Amino acid sequence: MMMQLGSLLQALDANVRVFPDLTSAQRETSITDVTSDSRRVGQSSVFVAVVGTSFDGHNAIDDAVARGACAVVVERIPSGPLNVPVIHVKDTRLAYSALTVALKHNPSSHMRVFGVTGTNGKTTCATLMEQLFAAAGHNVGFIGTTGNRYGGVQYPTSYSTPHAGELATLFTQMTESGVDTVCMEVSSHALDQHRVFGINYRGALFTNLTRDHLDYHGTMEQYAKAKKRLFDGLQSDAIAVLWGESEWASYMKRHCNARQVVMVGTGAGNHVQITDIDLSISGTSFTLHRKSAELNQLPQRLTVFTRLLGEFNVANVALVTVLAILDGIPAETVVKIVQDLQGPKGRMEVYHTEQGVTAVVDYAHTPDALDNVLRVVRQFASVGQRKRQVHIVFGCGGDRDKGKRAEMGRIASTLADHVYITNDNPRTERPGDIVNNIMGGVDATLRSSVTIIEDRRAAIHHALSTAGPDDVVIIAGKGHEEYQIIGNERLPFSDADEIHSWSGKHKKAPL
Repeated sequence: MMMQLGSLLQALDANVRVFPDLTSAQRETSITDVTSDSRRVGQSSVFVAVVGTSFDGHNAIDDAVARGACAVVVERIPSGPLNVPVIHVKDTRLAYSALTVALKHNPSSHMRVFGVTGTNGKTTCATLMEQLFAAAGHNVGFIGTTGNRYGGVQYPTSYSTPHAGELATLFTQMTESGVDTVCMEVSSHALDQHRVFGINYRGALFTNLTRDHLDYHGTMEQYAKAKKRLFDGLQSDAIAVLWGESEWASYMKRHCNARQVVMVGTGAGNHVQITDIDLSISGTSFTLHRKSAELNQLPQRLTVFTRLLGEFNVANVALVTVLAILDGIPAETVVKIVQDLQGPKGRMEVYHTEQGVTAVVDYAHTPDALDNVLRVVRQFASVGQRKRQVHIVFGCGGDRDKGKRAEMGRIASTLADHVYITNDNPRTERPGDIVNNIMGGVDATLRSSVTIIEDRRAAIHHALSTAGPDDVVIIAGKGHEEYQIIGNERLPFSDADEIHSWSGKHKKAPL
């Protein structure tokens, strides 16, 4: 796609300053690319000096100009002359997104886009929406942690929500492939960094807000403020559905301009109340009660069944069910579709080994998520004549929020019978330091139930070998991930593959 520089700059705030003023020839310069990577600059590029968490793009301005940049966008005016126009803005991240969206003619505007934000449940809700809208006849694209996909093809991703340039390209490709509906995870980082600028969401979900990413946001208040941007930006034709049991739900609702802002939860004060929750090993059922007369698309009472396990999935399924009905899919159709929906890869995935041990792979990497998965497994482990032992293998990511580690150690040691602390993407941090942080939350009386095996493969195999028949081994933290980041290397690794590897090695010999 191509745009003249003068027209492209109209996408920026009217208060931006250009040094020197653009000549007529410069205004008519054809621009085919906007980039924040100086290595990608070509003769028709605008370079945006984004201030990142580990690199300041202002340090690459000279390189970008040498490679032929037609203009540079900056937060700080360079000290020396550059011989190209310098566009001074307050926030280069926002400018980068605005210019990228303008150059690609806002490709998301051609589709119905539904976003999900929250600490836990984003991937599950987005995946359920993807399946539901597809079953209802839409051509659906998915953007999230488990990969980006459309047209029957899946593409790997490094982020829950891609950066603005990649996102705009992805929306363009989806549009060209006939996608009419996109279900996407919207991370706090993406919201804070304006990656999703220009997306006019048709609907948005809020799942919950618990401790995570404080290494980036600093405080829970700043974390919540980033999430709130999704709801503050909704237009008057949008729908917002929020988990009303979260202490942050009313904050997310404040100043939201969506035509319908709906609270869903177990409390009587919600617009839609959940009652009659019935949990079993084969699935979960619950009833939705419409408490607000304005929500006339919803039946007064609606019973829902899902194959997903656990009370936390009641919240995920309820939010998605309500959104789909409010979007116009008949309630009876939604209920029929929901009963066949499957959870995403790496979320409460159950593996039954030939040795009788049940393994559960889950992405739980926050205190709240770890607590949820342990309580679900503990509940089902208690069913029947024999009390099954619950084992858990987990660690915490390196170079990330250290404050949650002790809390996760406390939760694991309190709710599991046997705990195996191991690596989980230690990155450049010493694994022993991460382990010590986790152990800081383990009560002295429970330390005998904790085993430390830093090598994740060895920890998984040891836990499975130690578990008795009918015991449950939870392997938490990585879920769908197929890599392990040690130092600066991204090494192939899959928790599910390790279960299969162990099971294959320990098959009983034929009689």
